[in-house]
Order: sequence, then structure tokens, then C-alpha cells
Amino acid sequence: GVDWIWDTFFFQLKIFNTWLIVDILQPMRAAFLRMPVVATFVLVMGTGYIIGGIRSALVVGSFTLFIALSPWWDRALVTAYMATFGVIVSSTIGVITGSLCAQNTTSTKIALGVCDTLQTFPSFVYLIPVMMLFGITDTSVLIAVIVYATIPATRYTIEGLRSVPQALHDAGSMSGVTRLQRLFQIEFPLAFPHIMLGINQTVIFALFMVIIGAFIGTEDLGQYIMKALSDLKGGGKALILGLCVAFIGLAVDNLIRTWANKRKKLLGLEEY
Repeated sequence: GVDWIWDTFFFQLKIFNTWLIVDILQPMRAAFLRMPVVATFVLVMGTGYIIGGIRSALVVGSFTLFIALSPWWDRALVTAYMATFGVIVSSTIGVITGSLCAQNTTSTKIALGVCDTLQTFPSFVYLIPVMMLFGITDTSVLIAVIVYATIPATRYTIEGLRSVPQALHDAGSMSGVTRLQRLFQIEFPLAFPHIMLGINQTVIFALFMVIIGAFIGTEDLGQYIMKALSDLKGGGKALILGLCVAFIGLAVDNLIRTWANKRKKLLGLEEY
């Protein structure tokens, strides 16, 4: 199957790969690497303060400070760039797909079945076909990230929308709202906490797959973790590198979770 795709769509794949790397990934990577340490630290703490006050600012600030004081700040930025791209695309695809599939029982069962099936595969399996199509490039890793990280976004969107009580569907219909109005004004606000939980999981899945991408030669924290683990004296270095990855995920998790909790209170869903 992969050979047929390669033989049939060789030029299209080559054009897509070149366009993605040259016009999107390289500028995005360069932008991340140009981020000064102090400015990034202030930006993260400021975002935390705006979202959750001084407590959230101190938490995410401490995570960022640990990474900044390590020797691998630039590699952490490369990891963040790849995870960010993957999360944006995965969340968009997952929420749209989940919203469409949640509209009837049959499509819901099919979509959840596909999600269950994809989650049974070992994570590195996703790298093999894309590596054969796009070579050892960031494109291969990011496509694997997108496929893997789309699973929780799709699943949680479906489950969140399907959990909206039928009485509210009926009330909206009797009020004369259209299907789109019901989706955006009734279903999405009520499903919001569940969808945000899916976005949190998407971040974790994306970071995990980015680190797994070190198997094909990426230049992020995952590559240094592999080198440290292969060194008999690299246990301490591997621990610090692992904490850097974990703190990236924890910082994002704190910001998303705090923002989601504020939205729940605003929407009257604090008992969710």
C-alpha cells in the first residue's frame, strides 16, 4: 500500500513535503528558536497570571525557570515547536471530526471504534509508513504526531457532545434554533469541560510522540534523552531531560485546566 502511494503520488508528496518544510515548519522553528529566555519567561508567567492569578503564574513560571536553567533550552524550544504544531492541527481535526460524528449513533460508534483501534497500536508504528513516504524529516514526525494526538481530541469531543441531555436538545428545537445554533449555543458550551480534557490529552499525546520521533533522528529533547540513556553515566542527564519534557506538558496542562475551570464557572458548569 505504501509502495503504491509512493509510486502514484511521488511528485505530489514531494511538493507537499517541500512546501510544508520550507513555508511553514522552518519559519515556525526559527521563530521559536529566536524567543529570548527572559521574554519567554515573562510571557509564560504573564499568561499564567491573566488566566489563573499569581498562583498559576508561579507554577508555570517555576516550570519554565527549570527548563531555562538547564543546558537544553534551545532543544526544549524545538520540542515545543513540534508539539505546538501537532496540537493545533490535531485539535482542529479532532474537534471538527468529533462534532460531525456525534450527530448520530452510527457515526459515533464507528468513530469511537476507529479511535479504540488506533490506540491499540504501538506508538512507534505510526512513524514507519510516514517515514517511508517523507523520509527522515520533521514532516514524518509531525504527521505521526497529528494522527496519534487526534485520537483523544476526537473521542472527548464526541463523548462531550453526546453527554448533553436530550431535554436540552428538545428545548432548543422547540425554541426554533437551527442545528448549527443548537450546536454552538447549547451543545458546545455544555460539552466544553469534556472537550478541554481532550485537548489536555492531545498535548500529552503530542509530546509523547515527539519524543518517540527521536528514533528517526529529530533534534529535540527526545534525541538527547536517547543519547543519555545509552550512556552508563547518563542517568542524571536523562532525568533532567525527562523533567524538562514533563514540565512543558505540566505548564500547558495548568494553563488549559485553569482556563477551563474559569469557563465552567462562567457557564454555570462548576458542578461538572
